[in-house]
Amino acid sequence: MDRLKKQIDFLIEIDKLKGVLRQSLVLNGTRRENDTEHSWHMATSAFILREYYKKEVDMSRVIKMILIHDIVEILAGDTPAYGEFSPKEKYKKEVESANITFGMLPEDQKKEYLNLWYEFENMETDESKFANACDRFQGFIQNVTSDAHTWRKFKPNKSKILKRMRPIIQYMPEVYNGYIKDYLQKYIDLGVVEDDFPVKAIASDLDGTFVTKEKKVTDINREAIIKAQSKGIEFIAASGRDRTSINDLLKDIPNIKYFICLNGARVYREDEIIYEASIDREVSYDIFLRAKEVGLNYSATSRKNIYYSQLDTEYYREFSLENKNFNFIFDEKKENILKEDYQKLVFYGDKEKFKKLREYVEEKYLDKVNIFESGDSVMDIVNKEASKGNALKIVTNDMGIALDEIVVFGDNENDLAMLKDVNYSVAVENAKDLVKENVRYNTKSNEDSGVGRFLNLFLKLDV
Repeated sequence: MDRLKKQIDFLIEIDKLKGVLRQSLVLNGTRRENDTEHSWHMATSAFILREYYKKEVDMSRVIKMILIHDIVEILAGDTPAYGEFSPKEKYKKEVESANITFGMLPEDQKKEYLNLWYEFENMETDESKFANACDRFQGFIQNVTSDAHTWRKFKPNKSKILKRMRPIIQYMPEVYNGYIKDYLQKYIDLGVVEDDFPVKAIASDLDGTFVTKEKKVTDINREAIIKAQSKGIEFIAASGRDRTSINDLLKDIPNIKYFICLNGARVYREDEIIYEASIDREVSYDIFLRAKEVGLNYSATSRKNIYYSQLDTEYYREFSLENKNFNFIFDEKKENILKEDYQKLVFYGDKEKFKKLREYVEEKYLDKVNIFESGDSVMDIVNKEASKGNALKIVTNDMGIALDEIVVFGDNENDLAMLKDVNYSVAVENAKDLVKENVRYNTKSNEDSGVGRFLNLFLKLDV
């Protein structure tokens, strides 16, 4: 009966967890939450939000981990997440508490639950990553229901909150970007949370935004990006252009890791394609036929094949090379349109012709494609899932950062999707009015190094 006695003694001991109070408020702020309520809410969050954690996990192991993760606080006490404390001292106290409390169990169970506790703390397995994300989410929910009580009490800045939210950002980005990001921004705007501008990446459109009309990168823009990179900030090139053309434009800027190409239809991490989306063959073929009726010229990208009746200017240099990276197929009379997997369709013409094509496409294929103007006399069409905004989410997920840790620059309709998704959104002076209406900040024109000038001030790059 010694085994049973140890188990019952342990169960009686952990009942004390009901008396360990956290900083969060419950029941409309009438009292503080205790650790058992926190663990229950965490476990429920794990079941409800399971679909947003993309790895396969052993849910029974996750729930065990959640139920025992705060047992150490019976002896070690609760440490406020946003308070001032020594992480080293906190961990030392909790290890001592874990050995004492789990040491009450029979040896096999002591070993099992100690290992589970260490697994949660180390956050290396898929189960522990998911459990930690649920831990941070539950604490966040208590802020939602108490009008940001702990933020008001401890006054953490944005960097500190994002550090706390990092497991959600890294492992459940849909939850962070779909809910937490806007709530945090609300309390920044209210002055409850200080925005210390913890920028980890810069994403910029190129034509009309980062480069001049002559397709040059100004010294101010180049130097600002290189200074930012020296501080560990990534530069993300986001363009309607293909990778080869982007490389030509940005040849003087080193160490670019991520490329958003073809208005989001293709994304690179260095030389690896990490995302690609094509338009349905029948849909693109029908759009071609309508564009031909309207009288528009076209250029269409299907991986290494470029079909065109009017060559896209981005391919001029490539076309002139003896050893080309692409196959160029000229279709002057638009009589040889093929059914292919196209990543991007580009049409050239005037506003009246564009209006006719847009009306046709939006009426028939609004659920299948995105259509937008990307420059003067230029209209692009890509897969519905392809946009600079979606591509930016793919990049941030790959980097393990949040959308509100990025500064984004743009000038045209095809930039709106990524500008609307971030809080540090910037329009250059020459941007379309529609773009200026949907950003937080404005800067000088592309001709006047608007990107570099803004970054020098915003990120204090000259300090």
